[in-house]
Amino acid sequence: MTNYEIYDLAGNVISSIANDLQNGIYDKLNGELSIIWSEERSVNAWAESSNDINKPACHKIGFTYELVRQIYRDIESYCKYIECNIDNKLFETLFQDDAQPLNLLATHFSKEAYTSNMFIGAITWIFFHELGHLNQEHGYIRNVFNGTTISSIHECNINTKKLIKGKESAISHVTELAADFEAVHFCILELIRQFKGDNLKPSIFIFMCGISCVLYRFHGANPFIKEEVPIGSHPNPLIRLENMVPQIYEYLSIPALHKVINIELSRESLVKMCQTASTTVGLFWLKINYIKPKISDNFFLMGPLNRPGMISYLSIIIKTWDEIEPTIKTVRRTGTKLGLLNFTEELRTLLNNIPNYDNKNKVILLKYKPYKCRRKIIKRVIIKDVKSTYLSI
Repeated sequence: MTNYEIYDLAGNVISSIANDLQNGIYDKLNGELSIIWSEERSVNAWAESSNDINKPACHKIGFTYELVRQIYRDIESYCKYIECNIDNKLFETLFQDDAQPLNLLATHFSKEAYTSNMFIGAITWIFFHELGHLNQEHGYIRNVFNGTTISSIHECNINTKKLIKGKESAISHVTELAADFEAVHFCILELIRQFKGDNLKPSIFIFMCGISCVLYRFHGANPFIKEEVPIGSHPNPLIRLENMVPQIYEYLSIPALHKVINIELSRESLVKMCQTASTTVGLFWLKINYIKPKISDNFFLMGPLNRPGMISYLSIIIKTWDEIEPTIKTVRRTGTKLGLLNFTEELRTLLNNIPNYDNKNKVILLKYKPYKCRRKIIKRVIIKDVKSTYLSI
């Protein structure tokens, strides 16, 4: 697919969703939703709002052409990586028979179909992430609680060169996680509207691969840096991905939903699929960005509570969300409670009962060990010059 064909596909998908939302929701609110395309050479998307909650919504969602081009090329290369079977022995070791990536991709869809569907899922999630900011009026929330005067929220931190910290950063991080949460909710509804029965399971896998490609692109080739407190405008992309995975498999494993989607999806099978998607994208990302001979301990998903620093980080995030949630419920334009970020009582109780976390302790050790074993397998199987072997495809 040429770059111009990528732009046309992305434009058609985004315009279709935006028109449906305008006709179905914004017209009823006497509001307006418009799309902006930019030729700026950066991988970026953003949301703009008038931030006047007493007036009809005037919302804009922006994309750079470079964003959609880069996301498509990443997905195209990831699919080639899976198709070439260069790591099939590793995949057989890591994943069970019903969660082999090539089978999940190719059993129900052609190569062209699963590549385009993965791309469509990825940019649809980005769109709904920005819509989540607008629907919950996060610009207004940040202005009220941080004393700022922003009118737009960017996926790339280009509003200011200042590194924000403290409460301002906590508000920014938690609203990013809230936008992620609403985006996943919207996307799941789209998935079960478009696919049912046997086609739904591989579609979930394809969607998970798509958003994993997006977030690993945002993460880049750098190792994970531990954060015990929010710093900057955005959570680390791996933290974001790690917090979305449970939402996907918990929602889709609800028994009452299975009558609607014409297939029973066990929680275990969904967990395996999500793990296969995120891990294979992580391996792919290593292969095209491999710089140092050491694989970072924290480069793959390992469960939020097992990641160093996350106990302290999540405690701050939950406290901040509890502070702003009542206002968000008041200003939120539309949607059900299922699209609102929430933290279970079990998680809150667990965080409250864990003693002061120090860097030497591994929280929930029994859950951490399987990840350690998986990382050792990856280190043992992966070959020295992984970059050259991939780029020869």
